[in-house]
Amino acid sequence: MSDTSPAKRPYGGVPPEERQRQRHDKLIEAGIRMFGSKGFHGATVREICVEAHLTERYFYESFKNMSELFIAVYSHVRQELMDQTKEALRQAKPRPDQLLEASLRVFLEFIRNDPLRARIFLIEALTIGRGVIHVSGETAREYSNLLLKHIHSMYPDAERFGVRLDLMTAGLIGMNIHLATRWVNEGFETPIDVVLRSNMLPYHGLLALLKQGLPEEG
Repeated sequence: MSDTSPAKRPYGGVPPEERQRQRHDKLIEAGIRMFGSKGFHGATVREICVEAHLTERYFYESFKNMSELFIAVYSHVRQELMDQTKEALRQAKPRPDQLLEASLRVFLEFIRNDPLRARIFLIEALTIGRGVIHVSGETAREYSNLLLKHIHSMYPDAERFGVRLDLMTAGLIGMNIHLATRWVNEGFETPIDVVLRSNMLPYHGLLALLKQGLPEEG
């Protein structure tokens, strides 16, 4: 006998799997608005559901708890940023400084243009727990690897000078995140071009050193 329960029947011509996906997406969008405005610790399941126009039953259909929702929200925001970054890199001139500046500008514009996502990405993610810290660490590594790919393609012999580019790029990404977080906390008072130049200065120094050649290990 076939399953004809309400959850399994099409409704308005929409299959149940698609309705569930739509509810999941509504909860993600509600999570962005609530976590970005009230913070993770200030939001409740009930508030998320009211914002999404769903009952709590449907929250637990998609997520076990608020931490799981936050990880999904963070991953969604991260993917939005990564998609925009890749598009900017695709359009940038294939020079290290142009590629770096394009990716950093996208990052800064992304957080300035949407303070909700900025709070989620840079502030709330550090206040929750190991699961979210793990995901945010993956984000840093993803950007570090993207940066490393471009620098290494231009300067493939850098490591023979005793320099580990993976460590260097990881440190630079950490600097970018720290500066961006301070910018968010200051309410974006500093003009974006000043923030961008401040972020770019260490990269220019690195590229200049790699171009002229570091002294080889003794």
